[in-house]
Amino acid sequence: MPKRKLPNLEWVKYVHSKGKVYAYFNTGKKNFRGKTIYAPMPHPSAINFHDVYAAMKGARTKRAEVAYTIADLIRDFERSGTYADLSASTQRTYGANLKRVDKVLGRFAVNDLKRDDVQFVIDNEDMGAGAHNAFLAVLGVIYTFGRKRGKTDLRPTEDFDKRKTGEHDSWPEHILEAGLEAKHDRTRLTIALLYYTGQRIGDVCKMLWSDIRDDAVFVVQQKTGKKIRVPLMSALRAELNRTPRTGLTIITNVTGDRVSPQKPRAEVKKFVATFGRPDLVPHGLRKNAVISLLEAGCTVAEVASITGQTYKVVEHYARQVDQVRLSSAAILKFENKRGQGKTSGKPAKNASNSSGGK
Repeated sequence: MPKRKLPNLEWVKYVHSKGKVYAYFNTGKKNFRGKTIYAPMPHPSAINFHDVYAAMKGARTKRAEVAYTIADLIRDFERSGTYADLSASTQRTYGANLKRVDKVLGRFAVNDLKRDDVQFVIDNEDMGAGAHNAFLAVLGVIYTFGRKRGKTDLRPTEDFDKRKTGEHDSWPEHILEAGLEAKHDRTRLTIALLYYTGQRIGDVCKMLWSDIRDDAVFVVQQKTGKKIRVPLMSALRAELNRTPRTGLTIITNVTGDRVSPQKPRAEVKKFVATFGRPDLVPHGLRKNAVISLLEAGCTVAEVASITGQTYKVVEHYARQVDQVRLSSAAILKFENKRGQGKTSGKPAKNASNSSGGK
């Protein structure tokens, strides 16, 4: 008996295995490895084969006609007033993470994204704790944007927890002191501005010579929009006096043009790596500034007025400073107490054991 000819249908492939025929439908979707997803179909001789094929073909055709992808959602978000109202620094932060979302999820239809898809990305992309949190945050932001515009009802990130990122380490004293005397002019200037003003590197790189007046530097923070007056410390004034004014900004390239934060950040990272501390980052100097101000006796309000941080953040650092101070004081008292009772290097006796209770 001659073999039955298999129907030649669009998007259907047949697999012959162990004398049997299996039919699969090309869904038009791809998995994260870029491979086409095929859906199993009834046997070609089954009575419902053509009905299933018609349904699958109709679904694929309809999806192709009306599919609104995550890439589309990202483009609409970037053109929106919501995005335009963000600060420049937040837009830059979002931009890097939107590219990552677009790269790994952009081809998905907005309403096809499942929690398992997001989990797959998290499990297979090389993301540290900070990148993990940023990825989920931005994905959540664009889906919130999509819900408000009636594009979707999905909340694909709501069941994920943030990972603990920890704090940026403050710089050890010997590295900080070496940085303030670094031979490389821009590295030294960058470190001085970061430490003596307590500002973020993005704000430091935007500082203009014209921002310095009345013996202070005036800052408008990119992240918060806060306007801050930071009085010039004598050490910073000396560093600025030795810096040539080759452009409008204080930190410039060799032609006197403003530089993006990436270049000074890389130079600072290279500097700390010579001390075996590649984990230290420019932002750690903001913590150094806060701690130095607190140790000098400044109040939480005084510190916050310089750094622009919230009282809650400064109070967190204040508790750390107090812990160091109090623990040192406690040990000193303990040592003094031991010393008072010593006669020949032996621990002092308790008062209850020193009376003549024979």
